[in-house]
Amino acid sequence: MGINVSCVVLSGFSGGVMNYIGFYWTLPVPWAGFNDLPSDPDEAAKASKTIRYQVERVRRWVNDAKGVLVAERVFLEIHPDRGSESIVPEIDRMIALAQKKDAQLVLVDFSEEMRWRKHGPLWDRLNETDRCVALDPIPMTIDFKNFIPSEHFSAWREIDDLHAAMKPHARAALQVKIGDLKAQGSSYAAIAAELNENAISTVTGKPWTADNVRKMLANR
Repeated sequence: MGINVSCVVLSGFSGGVMNYIGFYWTLPVPWAGFNDLPSDPDEAAKASKTIRYQVERVRRWVNDAKGVLVAERVFLEIHPDRGSESIVPEIDRMIALAQKKDAQLVLVDFSEEMRWRKHGPLWDRLNETDRCVALDPIPMTIDFKNFIPSEHFSAWREIDDLHAAMKPHARAALQVKIGDLKAQGSSYAAIAAELNENAISTVTGKPWTADNVRKMLANR
């Protein structure tokens, strides 16, 4: 069933049926406007294919293990390119909940299969507990389509790299646009409002404010 031994698997649960808690996380993509995530796993799965995969992987594994999924939690990191310490309080809450419910945390470990750098704070904390099951990211059929994690993330990296390469051109175009509006006598706040009303986001995908309009012009 694809268990990664980097987490310890308990075997002494009372009643013969094991309880599990699913934990799903992903990174934000500011340039695409993906800066928040619903707390409900099913809603989060609609917003993120990465979350959808983790939800399906964990739920099917728990079903195959004839266990009970007693809780699920979703977490969105704060940085678009790396894991951070911000995940630790959430993991601590999950570990406490697992102890309360006599359960194991179950999550997908993408790092080994994808040859990624591990999320240090996450796995450092999990390796201190004996209440964890790490699942390998095996290919799965989701909505009648083959979902192969390695291909999904490879394609996403290409898109992300392309966007990064376009940033200087996008920044230059925005500076020209903002400079023209400022030359017409618009205030920083008015420029921000106009850009937001026209669905023109910053290079990183965030809404405009008077302050970041001012900074954009100052960095020309």
